Amino acid sequence: MFQAYAARSTGMGKLGAAIGEFFNPHIPEEIRDEFLLLSASQLQVQSRLLFLALLLTTPTAALAASQGASFWVRVVTPAAMALFCLLGFLNLNRDLRLSVSPRRAARFLMESTVASSLIAVMCSAWCVHSWLGAPASERIYYPIIIALGAFSTAYCVASARIAAILNLSINLVPMTVLLTTSGSRMDFAVAISLMVAALFQLHMIVKQQGNVVNLLCLQRRARELALSDPLTGLLNRRALLDNALALGREEPLRLLVIDIDHFKAINDGHGHDVGDQVLCEVAERLAIRAEIMGSVARIGGEEFAILGTAAELPEALALAILIDLRTAAMPHGQPLTVSIGIAEGSVGSEDDWRDLFQRADMALYEAKQSGRNRAVHFEASPLPAAKPDRTAAA
Repeated sequence: MFQAYAARSTGMGKLGAAIGEFFNPHIPEEIRDEFLLLSASQLQVQSRLLFLALLLTTPTAALAASQGASFWVRVVTPAAMALFCLLGFLNLNRDLRLSVSPRRAARFLMESTVASSLIAVMCSAWCVHSWLGAPASERIYYPIIIALGAFSTAYCVASARIAAILNLSINLVPMTVLLTTSGSRMDFAVAISLMVAALFQLHMIVKQQGNVVNLLCLQRRARELALSDPLTGLLNRRALLDNALALGREEPLRLLVIDIDHFKAINDGHGHDVGDQVLCEVAERLAIRAEIMGSVARIGGEEFAILGTAAELPEALALAILIDLRTAAMPHGQPLTVSIGIAEGSVGSEDDWRDLFQRADMALYEAKQSGRNRAVHFEASPLPAAKPDRTAAA
């Protein structure tokens, strides 16, 4: 008995999870903001057209109301719909800046869901009351009217899946119930057709949203590949430039250019595979030492860079890197040293970045010429060389 209860509970849990996923699909965390911004921007454009189309059809709604319908259904409801659509159209013609704020985009999606559902309620109420008050010969027109409106609306709000589901449900379920309980064979056939068409459109909406998610994931992956070094996983030179331009608008930056000493000898003596392992080991240690505050990049064969503000990258960091790498166990089984060039400056343009990089590179050259295994600050005295660790060397 317990096993049967557990099986039923598991089945209900899976069903609940499936329903929850259908209404609120999982969006990967890394693309969630992009998905919100794209969905909101698409919804603004499509909803604007939707409001305009509904506004233009409200006179038809007043004209098509059955003679037996009340004054509220024949006049007040179409008038309210027209006013609602006009206000919505004017609001969506403004620059809502949905492409810059995920929070604003999420709020817009929720507001659009509520607004489109209110329109659906008015349309459904108008159609149901008109159908009930119309003679049998005219009733067939109302399912057609509500179906066209429901499918058009669901398509326009497809960027917000729950809005599309609510619109199809609010518009079609009441009319489907009326058709299936009318006792007419043809009404029953129309009801089945409406349900099949609604399910098909829901399937297409879910499929379209899945395609958008997959496309955003692929785009993000492509950006990561374009801005990262394939061997070490660090940033590449282009990404370092982008970060410099972004950070440099706020405050002056500090740049450390780091070059592995005698790296060619490692490749020649141990092979390129071991050389690649050394590069990865150095990259990992630099990333740990710089933490997430600095931008760590591989900018050449055996050359790395760390970029950040002066507060994020104190001058003592260079000496710490020298000691870390000098004392670390390396894949080729021998001590490894690096030379470091340091420079500071403001970066407001690519020319500023080139100037900063050139000064750090000149300091690196001086460190190499002065005997390696040291850090040199541009136009400053060299930092002391890291003392060899005899234990590590042994």
